[in-house]
Amino acid sequence: MINLDEFLEYLDSLGFSLGTGVPCSYFKDLLLAINEYDDILYVPATREDEAVGIACGFSLGGKKAFVIMQNSGFANIGDALTSLVQLYEVPLLIFISYRGLEDDDDLPEHSLMGKVTEGVLRAYKIPYWILMEHRWKAILEKALHKMTQTSLPVCLLVKNGVLCK
Repeated sequence: MINLDEFLEYLDSLGFSLGTGVPCSYFKDLLLAINEYDDILYVPATREDEAVGIACGFSLGGKKAFVIMQNSGFANIGDALTSLVQLYEVPLLIFISYRGLEDDDDLPEHSLMGKVTEGVLRAYKIPYWILMEHRWKAILEKALHKMTQTSLPVCLLVKNGVLCK
């Protein structure tokens, strides 16, 4: 598990001041920690594409935002990614819960999305990394470097138990 206070402090130190997204049980503890953290505002969204729009607006206003969502909900953001984020080169950090893997194959939508998530990211030409507990800062730095360098979205896939207490 990644220490959530340290994780949020690190995002804050990198200039992130807004998080938005659709809740997922993988991010339950993170959402609770954000609500206790004064320097990052969390704005809940009703749909994943709405979260992308919120984060884009914030980013276009000169601030840094991140988005969280389930990989099953990732299927909802294709148009927002291609016709907004990628077209207008909006740097965006997206955390996607990596559901449907062998140890978490509980619902049909998770099973299918678990099998295709990485392929869909590759099809959209979105660089991605799997967030790991033992080197999370290095992975995050690599992703953010790519995001800044290209001014395009990057994704971090989060397995169960990585961002929790």
